[in-house]
Amino acid sequence: MAKGLAGTLFIFNGNRYDYCFKEAIQCLLEFCDHVVVAAGGDDRTLNDVLSIASDRLTVIKISQETWDAEHGKEKLNYFTNVAIQHAEGLGYEYQFNLQADEILHEKSYAEIRKAIESGADGYLCKRINLWQSPYLQLDVPQERKPCSTEIIRLTKTKYRSVDDAENIAVPLADRYYENGIRIYHMGFVRKREVMKVKIINMQCNVFGMADYDKKLNESDIFNPNLWFDGDDLKPIDEPLPKLIKNWAKERYYE
Repeated sequence: MAKGLAGTLFIFNGNRYDYCFKEAIQCLLEFCDHVVVAAGGDDRTLNDVLSIASDRLTVIKISQETWDAEHGKEKLNYFTNVAIQHAEGLGYEYQFNLQADEILHEKSYAEIRKAIESGADGYLCKRINLWQSPYLQLDVPQERKPCSTEIIRLTKTKYRSVDDAENIAVPLADRYYENGIRIYHMGFVRKREVMKVKIINMQCNVFGMADYDKKLNESDIFNPNLWFDGDDLKPIDEPLPKLIKNWAKERYYE
């Protein structure tokens, strides 16, 4: 018998900070048996999630009070785990977690299904960090990466997200399907007019840092070249996932 698979995601004020959360949810609906989304905010994010027509979608409301009660980078794993715990309660053995600024390549859907039939507790996935353009990826040494390119997101539902929610905590993750499970990280190529305020919010209001990256003050509109330039980038290795193509076109800068 095929093993049950739930998709999990959380989003708060996704419209204000230009997350591709609607595309991410649609992506999960394409290959998961059920999708659990924890959502909230004061920018109609919750309404947008509720407007997605599917009887395979469960939406858990995040109130402003609940959001404000959590502090530090662990805030991100707390709300991720709200969705994962609910998926476990529904009886699903496996879950695939996407963050709200990510999209999975459709070629990976079948690989995920093959992976969970092998029965491991968790699986490493490849994450492609886009920069400057939706059609360019970062190509820098490990010590210069702004976030990981190997992440654990496909796991049994008994495991939980940790730290800043980049990974699910599994003692030993299977690497076999890693290159076949490809997540595109769109977070660095959102609208540049929004990027500065998004970073400041994340660094100060979520992570609780004393101050934000002062490079942001060098330009009114986010300038990606202040962090990485042409020598740090290369074209993506395949066409973008189909569900993100229109979103990407609207965020391409000449």
